[in-house]
Amino acid sequence: MVGKELRVARIFREGRAVVIAADHGVAFGPMKGIEDLRKVVAASAEGGADAVMVNLGTVGYVAKEAAGKVAVIASLPFRRRVDFRSMIKAALRAGVDAVKLMVFTNCPEEDEYIDALADVARVCEEWGMPLMAEMYPREKNLDPHVVARAARIAFEVGADIVKTFYTGEGESFRAVVQSCPLPILILGGPKVESDEQLLRMVRDALDAGAAGIAFGRNVWQRDNPVAAVKALRAMVHEGSSVEEALRVLQEG
Repeated sequence: MVGKELRVARIFREGRAVVIAADHGVAFGPMKGIEDLRKVVAASAEGGADAVMVNLGTVGYVAKEAAGKVAVIASLPFRRRVDFRSMIKAALRAGVDAVKLMVFTNCPEEDEYIDALADVARVCEEWGMPLMAEMYPREKNLDPHVVARAARIAFEVGADIVKTFYTGEGESFRAVVQSCPLPILILGGPKVESDEQLLRMVRDALDAGAAGIAFGRNVWQRDNPVAAVKALRAMVHEGSSVEEALRVLQEG
């Protein structure tokens, strides 16, 4: 479908993407770093991010900072009585480039989340809206097979993009990528204090076949978010090494 193809191309450049996630406010409130969403979006655009992710209700608030500079992905809320069709219509009216749904697996409510993802996928396909599935297994000690299963569920149910965990080492993550035909973006999770450790994770994930990153706290809770985005962009789009990206980050 042409609409979906055009929207996806605004997020992925040559098959890769740097996405800055700032949709944490519903779950966590005004966290340090996202008190002003407009500043987050402006910094993301300045650093060269491909897309920002915000909650659907805040798209209008950041429209000026995003317009013509960075693609917008709208996070949809998951509640038992949500009318997803009306939500996606609202996302279309807002002009976003994709929608995202959080899907928890390995939990008692797994079937309910998968059913919701299937419902959203059908509406998105009907209207040419790309769908990102944030596949989030509920496990303390994350098994690579659990991540692979979660990513595969997203593909089988009809998503277009997967956001999920990096498994911690290249070989196991390569197996995840090979088992899921969709582009996979790794999520950042809690803030990683060491710049080198964060960039090493990104480099290893990219080398194993990741299509990019979808980071939040690991960008906007750093001292210089613009430099952090530039360093991530250098790795994702220019193939920079950890050492090269560290220099970009340190030079600002």
